Amino acid sequence: MTNDLQIGISYALVAGALWGVGPLLLKRGMTRSNVSTAILVEQCVSVATLIFAAALEGELFRSDISSKAFWSFVAAGSVGASFGKIFYYRGIDKVGASKSTSIKNGSPILTTFLAMIFLGEELTVPVAIGVLLIVIGILALARSETKGNGKPSHLRYLTYPFVAAVCFGINPVFKKIGVDASTLPTLGALITQTTALIVLLTGGRLLNIQPRWEKIPKWSFILFVLSGVTEALGSLFTFYALFYAPAVLVSPLWRISPLITFLLVRFTLKGIEVVTLKDGVAATFIVGGIFVLSQT
Repeated sequence: MTNDLQIGISYALVAGALWGVGPLLLKRGMTRSNVSTAILVEQCVSVATLIFAAALEGELFRSDISSKAFWSFVAAGSVGASFGKIFYYRGIDKVGASKSTSIKNGSPILTTFLAMIFLGEELTVPVAIGVLLIVIGILALARSETKGNGKPSHLRYLTYPFVAAVCFGINPVFKKIGVDASTLPTLGALITQTTALIVLLTGGRLLNIQPRWEKIPKWSFILFVLSGVTEALGSLFTFYALFYAPAVLVSPLWRISPLITFLLVRFTLKGIEVVTLKDGVAATFIVGGIFVLSQT
């Protein structure tokens, strides 16, 4: 394995770890607030963090970005970082952080096939096995879906994280196209997150998301801010991962977040969310599939 691939894998794993922590911060903060407020605060903080990062990298005022790269980053922000995020957060609110994160991280299934079509990747045996394991994990997760009081919940709520998975599956392809067309990953992350903020403010109402400033309990605000920082850094590291390695390799790797979320839920969301052994088995299948995919 070349040094570039090792660097790309390292960035992807760090991104996955950061994105595994973010849902826990959101779920805890939303106990005294709401999804719309959480999205607005987190996205504004994410953009502010990336503006600072782009300034440090000297990319903030670069004007030599190609049209292809710019519009690819805009597309990534429109699909994954906005509508994908809306459905993802609704999933966290309705079915919990661990379940929503696990289902959303089935997105490498779609990414793999899109990478084959648009990025020239091959469908190998490891890819087929990895996809199968992820599908098994998602089905197991859906069958084990229960509320914290032990009563069955409405499975229709699982639609939210499933749609998020589709959006996040498309997202890496646009990112990779943009990164390959430029050498400005930090600026790319900023364009993507800024586009997401604009879409959330203008199109969020279509999905009953109405971002607005309102009084927020101090502790919830702090948690939303921290979530925004983890979102920004996680996004940034995915761009760096794609800069050094193929999408079919690193995109599955940053989906280790279900395990991070699952392991931390028991310590951070006591009394808010119940995680069962079946959830852990399902998450293990999903992440097992992810790591098999990473061997392609």
